[in-house]
Amino acid sequence: MSHVRTKLMGKVIFNDPKIKWNRMTLHFFGKAGLNMDVPSSVLPVPSESGLGDDDLYQQNAMTHLETTVTLCEVEKELIFTGEKCIGFGLHLPHHLPPSIKTDHAFVEYYLVAIFSAGSFFKKYRIQRTVTVCRHYLPSASALIPSIEYNGVREWFEWNAEVPKATAMEAGEVVIAFRWSVEKEQVEVDRVELSLQQLENYRFNTKQGLHSLKPIVTSFPVTVYHPPTFSASSETHFIRTPLIPQVRTHHFDPFLEITHRLQLIVHFAAGYSASPMKLEFPIIITDLPVSADQALASPTSPFGPLSASSSTVSHVTSTLSPTHSTSLRRSTNLILPAGGDDPVAVDLDLPEYTPQYSEF
Repeated sequence: MSHVRTKLMGKVIFNDPKIKWNRMTLHFFGKAGLNMDVPSSVLPVPSESGLGDDDLYQQNAMTHLETTVTLCEVEKELIFTGEKCIGFGLHLPHHLPPSIKTDHAFVEYYLVAIFSAGSFFKKYRIQRTVTVCRHYLPSASALIPSIEYNGVREWFEWNAEVPKATAMEAGEVVIAFRWSVEKEQVEVDRVELSLQQLENYRFNTKQGLHSLKPIVTSFPVTVYHPPTFSASSETHFIRTPLIPQVRTHHFDPFLEITHRLQLIVHFAAGYSASPMKLEFPIIITDLPVSADQALASPTSPFGPLSASSSTVSHVTSTLSPTHSTSLRRSTNLILPAGGDDPVAVDLDLPEYTPQYSEF
């Protein structure tokens, strides 16, 4: 599917037919940035300096990291035909990371239109914000595979089936957990399940690529109390909620966001067994929405716009020389893209990337 390319479709509407535009340029560009303070001790030490001679690495000094890189630049010329509406399409690179903004990093995309009517007219500039999204599930009815984990610790044997991915729209993560115990030796009192989010920041220096210690965010813990009488073959469905503060799986040049489930088994009082902690990786994603649904949301200042398919969104830029205040308004556009590998995702295709086997 590497030959599939994402295309941004749209149209430009001209309000004043008296102006004859002789040059119209569309410019789509994206950038990623990192802006954070980190302890100097985690930074690589230059080879020409010794640790004993540099107090910077001996004290709790902080170093400010700030950098921005260009992700893509796409330009296209439009020919003015005198019509009130001109449609356009921009072929975008298939490796674009999704849009995001955190406390320390961002990925942003913009679509800029520049119009010129001759040397005696000033140029008009319209800018719109484009939101690139990536989805790992095609729809709510998709069959999600699971990974089976199992293990034994002394007199406690366990088995867990964990889904490889869960959509935010589901509202919760559900795992199937089974165990078998020697009740004379140990007995399960309760099971705690929570979701953890890991923000992994990285940057490049002359010494190479360096990753910082992940920022771990723990979300609310749910407690499951097993029934008084339960057989070893009984399956216990343990749930934990997906709250709005959870970010979906993400990957860009400076930031990778992953998730894991933390399950803690607490044993009944009177037994010497200590709690057992288990961790399982999981992909948290969201479901794709059609262009009509995205642009008809209350956050869109232009109301609903038409789209030719569910794979791309349309942008409508309205140009009016008598209304200069409209030149800086921005609207969010949903543009589906591919997975972490350089493969585009087309929502009209039955196959989705990246495959679960790649994680």
